[in-house]
Amino acid sequence: MIEISILDTKSANFHSVKKAVDKYNPKNEITSNIDTIEKSNGLIIPGVSTTDTVLSNIKQLGLEETIKNFYNSGKPILCICVGMQILFEKSAEGRIPGLGILKGSVKKIPESKNNEKFKVPHMGWNQLNLKKKNKLFDGVDNNSNFYFVHSYYCDPEEDKIISGTTTYSIEMCASIKQKNLYAVQFHPEKSAADGLKIYKNFINIVKSY
Repeated sequence: MIEISILDTKSANFHSVKKAVDKYNPKNEITSNIDTIEKSNGLIIPGVSTTDTVLSNIKQLGLEETIKNFYNSGKPILCICVGMQILFEKSAEGRIPGLGILKGSVKKIPESKNNEKFKVPHMGWNQLNLKKKNKLFDGVDNNSNFYFVHSYYCDPEEDKIISGTTTYSIEMCASIKQKNLYAVQFHPEKSAADGLKIYKNFINIVKSY
């Protein structure tokens, strides 16, 4: 039985995610099969590429309602980078409407502040300021470093769902928790030991569901 589905959106680096998940639960599969996803206890939506590319592929694969139904079922979901951005209503990066699971939008990272220039995309290690602890961050210290690669950031309508922020040109949302949904802007699979803790913790969340 497949316990965790890693969503195949045809545009992400799935294998590095799978390798990290394999360390703690080999009962996982990279898949776009609706039946497999629905029968899984947990879902991971990786993210590389643009929001329009990922959303277009999701729609072509008929997975839009599958993702929404999985969220509404209460089973745990982990979304990464662009996988987090597609959850919102719209993005400045593209034209295709987001899934609308989360209220708010995705905006371009400012390239300057107080006459200081910032390179966009924001790429490299940056501190995560934990605003609210939850099980996804068990064993992770506040201000630990994680690896980011993004030009856009999520701007939720409700601040209460923000569990962590990072500061580059501005302080921006870096992690979210809403009910059974966990999402991070950084890439845990590229974030060394603390990143692996994220996957281990998510798998433990799935097991306890």
